[in-house]
Amino acid sequence: MVLRRMGFEGRQTPHGFRHIASTLLNNCGFDERHIEAALAHVKDGVAGVYNKAQYLQDRANMMQWYADHLEEIADQSIIQFKKVK
Repeated sequence: MVLRRMGFEGRQTPHGFRHIASTLLNNCGFDERHIEAALAHVKDGVAGVYNKAQYLQDRANMMQWYADHLEEIADQSIIQFKKVK
């Protein structure tokens, strides 16, 4: 519903946005543990049993960086036209 209202119907999915975020954050050097926790991915094996860390402050910092990045690239896509007299 929201994606349709935003004009993304048939062009993007919620999973696609998660994919983009994961790829960008990994490429920019953020800790994979923080990214996986932010995406609510469950750890397998012993690590999943013993490590219950949530990395809340690190995730908050990472997501703030991501929000700032999205605002920055959104601003770059706006073209200012001169007013016609």
